[in-house]
Amino acid sequence: MDKARILVIDDDVDLQESCRLVLEAQGYAVATASSGAEGRRLMEAEQADLVILDVMMEEADTGFQIARWFAEKYPGVPVLMLSSIADAADDVFDTSTLKVADLVNKPLEPQRLIDKVGSLLRPRRQSGSGCGC
Repeated sequence: MDKARILVIDDDVDLQESCRLVLEAQGYAVATASSGAEGRRLMEAEQADLVILDVMMEEADTGFQIARWFAEKYPGVPVLMLSSIADAADDVFDTSTLKVADLVNKPLEPQRLIDKVGSLLRPRRQSGSGCGC
């Protein structure tokens, strides 16, 4: 079986690197992007199986804009959103129409990241489907 491809989009280089190290140690192929635009370009080039996406990057709601783009263009690809304000996101932004697999607080402990990624990829791996793009 091919390695699952994960795209991490976050303007925090330290978070990108920690996610990359943790996930590569689990056998995943990881690409990183520092902006929404770079993340879109990488997705189109690399067709990731899962996206880890920060909420606040260039603008306070950049992550939500990118999440909507992923839901429209790559509806079968789960998006795990990370935010330092995940618990308050509904109070700050309208998340009612957001199509993401999960929205969790960061920093995320390494084991919790591994567990989240594994649970989001498991249905795709069991069905044998790629991103369907």
